Amino acid sequence: MEIHFQQAGRRFPGQIVFQNLDLKIEEGSRWAILGGNGSGKSTFLKTAFGALSLSEGKVQHFQNGKALSLQSAALQIAYAAPYFELIEELSVLNFLEKAAGFRKFKSTYSPKTVLERALLKDAAQKKIRNLSSGMKQRLRLCLALLSESDFLILDEPTSNLDKAGAEWFRELLETELENRSLLIGTNFNEDEGFLCEQQLRITDYQ
Repeated sequence: MEIHFQQAGRRFPGQIVFQNLDLKIEEGSRWAILGGNGSGKSTFLKTAFGALSLSEGKVQHFQNGKALSLQSAALQIAYAAPYFELIEELSVLNFLEKAAGFRKFKSTYSPKTVLERALLKDAAQKKIRNLSSGMKQRLRLCLALLSESDFLILDEPTSNLDKAGAEWFRELLETELENRSLLIGTNFNEDEGFLCEQQLRITDYQ
């Protein structure tokens, strides 16, 4: 999948997040979206898959040269962020079973093997609200990276992960990214943008 931004901008009252942005994210490309806290990188990432609308300009998704509706594109984009809400009252395994009904996992994975990949096998029957922040983040990342999707958007993926968790993420991304397009929002963190060949600084468009 490709995403094209044309003269795109997003603003809030009294604040320009970005403006006059022309960007083509080509199929299979890997982009690091750089910015410090409050720079607007998360806002930009949300506009890439339709969670936020643009204030001006246009964003268009393409697959095999054919334009997609925003609804069709969103079904093929997997997203993970530390602020992404999980269903706290469900057990981890029950949550994964329900999640598989909305977006299939890769053919090599099932809810139980996703549990193992997320290092949560021993927490299968725990309610999500009782997990640590790091355990929740591993769950979010596996939901995205192990899903059947064409495009991955990861916002500060090592948030809430300790050193061992960051190493786990690097191995997961290297193994599971395959040929999918990738956007990573990062606060200049080498553990996050290490696979990215191209960069965009949000502050260059403010």
